[in-house]
Amino acid sequence: MNIYALSSLLASYVFFVVGIFIYQKDAKNELNRIYMLTCALLGYLAFLEYCLREAPDAEAAHFIFKVGSLWPFGIALYMHFVLIFTKKRVLQRKLTYFLLYVPALIFAVLELTTNTLTGEPVKEYWGWTYSVPENALIYNINALWFFFLTILPIILCFSYFYRAENTIEKRRAAFVFISALIPAVVGLATEGVSPATGARVPEMTLVASTFEVVIIAYGIHKYNIFALTPAVAADDIVSAMSNVLFLVRKDGCISLANQSALTLLGYNESELMGHPLKSIFAEHEWENIQKGFDLAHFPISRETTVKTKDGRMIPVFLSISVVRDEDGSSLGILCVGHDLTDHRKAEEARKKDVLLKEIHHRVKNNMQIISSLLSLQARYITDEKYKEMFEESQNRIRSMASIHEKLYQSGDLESINFREYIIEMVNRLVRSYGQDIVLRIDVDDIVLGVDTAVPCGLVFNELVTNALKHAFPRRKGEVKVGLHAGEGTIELVVADDGVGIPDDVDFRNTETLGLRLVTILAEDQLNGEIRLTRDKGTKFCITFKNE
Repeated sequence: MNIYALSSLLASYVFFVVGIFIYQKDAKNELNRIYMLTCALLGYLAFLEYCLREAPDAEAAHFIFKVGSLWPFGIALYMHFVLIFTKKRVLQRKLTYFLLYVPALIFAVLELTTNTLTGEPVKEYWGWTYSVPENALIYNINALWFFFLTILPIILCFSYFYRAENTIEKRRAAFVFISALIPAVVGLATEGVSPATGARVPEMTLVASTFEVVIIAYGIHKYNIFALTPAVAADDIVSAMSNVLFLVRKDGCISLANQSALTLLGYNESELMGHPLKSIFAEHEWENIQKGFDLAHFPISRETTVKTKDGRMIPVFLSISVVRDEDGSSLGILCVGHDLTDHRKAEEARKKDVLLKEIHHRVKNNMQIISSLLSLQARYITDEKYKEMFEESQNRIRSMASIHEKLYQSGDLESINFREYIIEMVNRLVRSYGQDIVLRIDVDDIVLGVDTAVPCGLVFNELVTNALKHAFPRRKGEVKVGLHAGEGTIELVVADDGVGIPDDVDFRNTETLGLRLVTILAEDQLNGEIRLTRDKGTKFCITFKNE
C-alpha cells in the first residue's frame, strides 16, 4: 500500500468519526445534520479514492469511477451548509435548492453513464487517476461549476466574519472560514493548476478536507460553534416574526428591516437600508409621531399608517422604544408594528352585522305594527268578505315578519333554518282558523337565504291558508306539508284530502289573490316549476333550484 492510498484511507476514517461526533452533539440542529451528511459523503468518496489508488487494473478503476459518481453532491452539500451557517435568506426560496442540487444531479448522471467528466483511467505513480476527456466541453463546464462552489463559501464566510458584531459570532465565522480555505487552496493547486500545466501530482483535496472537519470538530468541542447563541437566536426571531420591525439609527435612517416589513411594504432590502424612516409614512405623519417623543416616556404606542412601495396606505399599530448602549446613551430607536388591515376588516364586518341585525329587528317590528293596525281596522268592518281579506293580509305580513325575526335570531343574519320556521307558521295558521284538522309536517333541515326564504314562506302561507279555507267545508280533514332537498333542487309540497280544485279551474288565471300570488312567487321569484295534482284532494308540488 502506497502512502497516498493510506492517506485516503485514513481520511475516510476521520470523516466518518467526525461526522458521527458532530451529529451526536446536537442531532436536532440543521447545521449538524447537513454537516454530518457532508462528512458521510466525503468519507465514502475518500474510501473510494483509496480503492482507486489500489486498483489492480484499468477495468477496476473504471468501475470505481462509476461507483463514485455521487461526488458532485459533496460540494453541493457543503454549499448548503455554508448558506445555513451564514443565515442567507435565499434558502427560503425553492429556486435555491434547485440551483444547488439539480446541477449536481446532472453531473452525477453524466459521470455514471458517460466518460465526459473523468475520461479514461490512467496509471500514475500514486495509483490510478482520471484523465481529461478528448472532448473537454462538459469537463470544463463541470470545472467552472466546481470552482464557483469552492470559492463562493469562502467569500460568504469572510463576509459573515466581517459583518459579525460580537466576539462569539466572529469566532464562529473564523473557524468556518479557515476550515473552508484549506481544502480550497489545496484542491485548486492539485486538481486545477497542476493539470493545466501538464505536471500531474496526486489529488489531495479529500485529504486536505480532513483538516477542515478536524478544525470544525475542535471548534464545536472547545467553543460549541454550532450552538444557538443569543445573537443568532435574536436574528432568527427577527427574521421569523410576523410583526414588522425597523431598527433606526440616530440620524433617522433605517439600519435593519425584517422580512415581514419588506413583504408588507413591497420593498427589497437594498431599497430601504440607509433611507429615512419617514419615507414609509404618509406626509407629515412621522413628524406628528416625533412630536410625542418629548412628551411621553418610552416605549410609546399608537395607531398610524404606513405607505407601501406602490402607494397603498396600510393601518398599523406601532410601538416605538429607544435602543441604548451599556452606558445608557441612545443608539437609535426600535419600531415594531402590527398590520391592522385584517382587524379593521373584522371590525367593519362586525359593525355591518350589528347594523343588519338592527335592520331585521326594525323590519320585524314595523311589520308587526302593520299587522296590528290591520287587526284593529278589521274590527270595524262588518262585511265578512273584506274582513277576510284583512285577515289574509295579516297572515302574509306575519309570515314575512317571522322570517325577519328568525334572521335576527340567527348567527349569520343571512339565512335561517326553514324547518323551524315552517312548523311555527303552519301551526299558527291552523290555530287561527280553529278547524279540526290533522296536520302532518315532513320538512328537512334546510337552511335558506333571505332572498329564497321570503317568497318560499309566502307560498306556504298561501297554499296552507287556501287548504284550510276551502278544502274542508264543515268536515274534518288532513293537510300535509313537505319540504325536501334533492341534488341541487328543493321540493315544496302542500297537499290535502279535501274537495279539491275543479278540473275546469286554471289556478294560474284564477280570480283569487292567493293562487295568483303562488304562481308569481314560485315561477318569477323562485324560478321554479308548479305541478298540481287533483286526485283525492289537492296537491301542489313546487320544485326550484337550491342556490
